[in-house]
Amino acid sequence: MARALLSSGLFFLGVTVASEFEFVDFAVTKDLVLVRDAYRGNKTLRLTDAGRFQAGAAWFRVKQPVAPGFETTFTFRLTGQGGLGGGADGLAFVVQNQGPKAIGGYGASAGFMRNDIGAPADSPGIVSRLAVFFDTFANGWDASDNYIAVCSNGPVADKRWPPRCQSHSQALPVRLKDGRPHVARITYDPPRLSIYLDALAEPVRVAAVDLAGIVGGDGTAWVGFTAATGGSWENHDILNWKFRGGPRPDTASTMSTVDSTISFAPFPCLPNRSLCTPEQAVVQEKGPGLYHVYLPANLEWGANVPNPNTDPVRVWNVTGTVCWDPRLRNASGCNGPAGNGIIPGQDPEGGADFVAPQKPAGSLVARTLNGHTWFTVNDRMGAGFKDNEGFFEFDVAVARR
Repeated sequence: MARALLSSGLFFLGVTVASEFEFVDFAVTKDLVLVRDAYRGNKTLRLTDAGRFQAGAAWFRVKQPVAPGFETTFTFRLTGQGGLGGGADGLAFVVQNQGPKAIGGYGASAGFMRNDIGAPADSPGIVSRLAVFFDTFANGWDASDNYIAVCSNGPVADKRWPPRCQSHSQALPVRLKDGRPHVARITYDPPRLSIYLDALAEPVRVAAVDLAGIVGGDGTAWVGFTAATGGSWENHDILNWKFRGGPRPDTASTMSTVDSTISFAPFPCLPNRSLCTPEQAVVQEKGPGLYHVYLPANLEWGANVPNPNTDPVRVWNVTGTVCWDPRLRNASGCNGPAGNGIIPGQDPEGGADFVAPQKPAGSLVARTLNGHTWFTVNDRMGAGFKDNEGFFEFDVAVARR
């Protein structure tokens, strides 16, 4: 049996309907768009042969709901390694909104990033995409030839080289290019992306991702795979694939999220963070007593507006997502401006170390002190802030009495 379509769905009148499909093998690929060097080989989806400078992609023909969450499981196998480094370059599971024929460059580009320097032809890479990259070649900027990276790009192509990825695993306990089948499972419970490999009970990588901001539109996108070779090569094969889009039924989340009205912030973001985290707070004066604020999650009481007379302050149009507790792999460590619904002062562990013990953890809080009104994420005071990711964006009015 080549494929079983279990159910399908769309966004209808603001309601997310799950979509689910499964390829138990690839004897039939009529529901896939195969790009460039990708083809069906017997019952296998081959993204590239083991040859120099190839790139291939395969996309499910119908866009899937991804912004509210998804889960996908697939089996891959890498064989026929040759050239320098003993095989390259790896394959990626990709969510993208460029189109059903999207493809990136050769070599280290892995078929989704801009073209590798020195490779034939030119490709700007796939935009509006999130890629989970199973990397099998140690370039000069890589820690090893056996790790996983999470790489995203907004609507404008990133022309920098070497390519930038936001999150990297340590060297894996499983050898990706040992010629054996490996099972990958990827779950997205906004904003937490978790990547599991084979029978490992714990994810090999967890990252915070603003997928709604990355893909834009109505939160649907094309899903599929890319791979590439360069001066080193290998066969990149997918043996089976299952995907379910929409909120995961087994996930009970306390997360409160407000969708951001911008896809990518109009300021530089700190490196090596999965959520865009501004380098510093941005306060824009819009009129007398009116301000627009971008508050980085990693700065304790990091933004302020003038309030010399201790006047009442109104805050509205609050958006954004922050991850403030990296110890929590579920959504309770990431949330929108309302926080995660847990009042630290009511928790058995107590909340005395939070900046606002009686407010929800992770929420936007304010105080007026020394002629200014200050804003922060409600987190543990001190060093706990430094690893936070994301930002809140909001409007402030200081009502003069």
